[in-house]
Amino acid sequence: MPKYKMLVFSNPTSADVEASYNKWYNEQHIPDVCRIDGFTGAQRFKFADTGQGPAPTQYLAIYEVEADDVNAAIANLTSKAGTDAMVMTADIDMETTSVQVFEQITEPYPA
Repeated sequence: MPKYKMLVFSNPTSADVEASYNKWYNEQHIPDVCRIDGFTGAQRFKFADTGQGPAPTQYLAIYEVEADDVNAAIANLTSKAGTDAMVMTADIDMETTSVQVFEQITEPYPA
């Protein structure tokens, strides 16, 4: 079965809600997403300022996806946003959120 990485770049709406945004993302959103068919795991990252300039977003989530039809898996995910199956929060800035999906073409190195 083909494997994919779905990269989600996002920000909280303000510094005032950053703690609640992270709590929602870690404790609610990732488990909700990983209950959806095809989504097998996730990991989050925070931007590390290495002096190369600012990033457009401060946070990155990388989701593991295994699906014969990745478009159907993404459509299923999208259809659940804002329902009891995938509770959303006003603390995420949807204006700066972006999603990109990449198909795995090699095994991880070293294996």
